[in-house]
Amino acid sequence: MAERYDLAVVGAGPGGAATAYYASKAGLRTLLLDRQEFPRDKPCGDGLMPHAASEVALMGLGDWLDEPHHGRFTSFSMYTETAYLRQGVPPTLHGPHGYVAAREETDARILGRATAAGAALHTNTRAMDLVRSTSGAVTGLEATSNGETLRFETPIVVAADGVGGFAGNGMKAHQNAVARRQYFRGLEGLDQESLHIFITPDMNSDGAGYGWVFCFGDGRANVGAGVSTRSLQRSGRNLKDYYDRFLEEPQLKAWLRNAEAEGPVKSWSLKMGMWGAKRYARGLMMVGDAGSMVHPISGEGVGYAMESGRLAATWAHEAHERRDFSASLLSGYERQLRKKRAREHISGHAMVNLVPNLRMMEPLFKACEKDENARRTLIEGFTGDAPIYSLLKHPSALGRALRIAVNQRRNGVG
Repeated sequence: MAERYDLAVVGAGPGGAATAYYASKAGLRTLLLDRQEFPRDKPCGDGLMPHAASEVALMGLGDWLDEPHHGRFTSFSMYTETAYLRQGVPPTLHGPHGYVAAREETDARILGRATAAGAALHTNTRAMDLVRSTSGAVTGLEATSNGETLRFETPIVVAADGVGGFAGNGMKAHQNAVARRQYFRGLEGLDQESLHIFITPDMNSDGAGYGWVFCFGDGRANVGAGVSTRSLQRSGRNLKDYYDRFLEEPQLKAWLRNAEAEGPVKSWSLKMGMWGAKRYARGLMMVGDAGSMVHPISGEGVGYAMESGRLAATWAHEAHERRDFSASLLSGYERQLRKKRAREHISGHAMVNLVPNLRMMEPLFKACEKDENARRTLIEGFTGDAPIYSLLKHPSALGRALRIAVNQRRNGVG
C-alpha cells in the first residue's frame, strides 16, 4: 500500500529543504526525496548575499552562519578593464554583511532543519514521474530506490530538482550559463572580508561573464568563473579555456602565487533569470533552480531557492485548507513570486541579453568609480536588492559614462 502524504518535494537542496521545513512547520505531512545521499558537494560560488543569509537565519541557522570557519564579507571589490570599484554592502533590511559557506555544509544544515521539523526524508531515491487521475489531478508520484519501484500518494508536488528532469514537460527553461570553480588555500595579499568580482575583457568580449574570489574564514577561497552560453557559441571556446585564462589575470595570479589547490575543479550549468520557465500547474509547483530562480547578473540562487520554497509551502498549505489543488489556485504562488522578484530579474535579464557584450558597459563602470551613490546602486543590482534600471536615478553618472564613451570613440579605444 502506498504511503500517503500531504505534500511531496522532489529535491533536497536549499529550495526543496526550505519547502519541506515550512510545510512541516505548518502541519503538512511532508515527503522529501533526493537521488543523492547527504552531505554531498554541490558546485557553486558558495557566496550568500545578505538576503540569502537572512533566509538561512529564518530557519534557525543564524548562529551556525557566524561560526568562524565561514567567510563574512562586508564589501565588494569589482575589477574591470579600466576601473576599480569598492563599495560596502548596501544597507538593506537583510543586514550589513553576507557570508561564504561551502554548499556541502550549507545544504546539509538546511536539510537537517527540515527533518527536525518532521519531513520524511528518502535519499538515494529518484523521482520518476507524477501520477495523475483520469481527470488530470495529481494523485501521487513514482520513484525508484535500489532497483525497487516506490509509489507515494499525494495531491500536490513541489519540484526542486534544479536542472534535473523530473516534471519538466516543457515547464523548465533551457540553461543559459555555465560556471567552473576550484578551492584554493593560502591566497595572499587580498582583503578577506570583500567579495572580489572580475569583469574581464576576455569573458565579456562575446557576451557576459565574470570571475570571482570568495574567501572563507579558514584560509580557503572559492575561485571561479562563469560565462553565458552565448559567449561559448560566439567565441567557439569552452568553459575550461575561459577559466584557465582567468587564473592568468595578473591580480589573481599574484594572489595565487603561493596558494595550493584543494580538491578537483568542478563545473555546472544554470538558467539565470526567472523568465522562460513555468512555475505552477495543476497539483505542481517549481522552486529554486527548477523554476529558474537564479539572479540573472550574479548567478546567486540559494536565497531565491529558499524564498520560493517558503512561498510554495504557504500555497501548499492554502491548497489543503481550501481542498483545491487547481492551477488556478496555485497561480497565486506565481503572482506573489513575480510581485516580489520580477523587477530585478527582468531588468537584469534584459541587460545581459540585449547588450551585445558587457565591455560596452565599461564607460559606466568608470563613471561609477567616482560616484558613490551610483556605485552603490550598481552593487545593489548585482546583489538583487534593486533592479539594474535604478541606475537611471543617477543622471550625472550616466552623463559622465556617455562622455567617456565619446572620448574613447574619438581616441579609437574599445
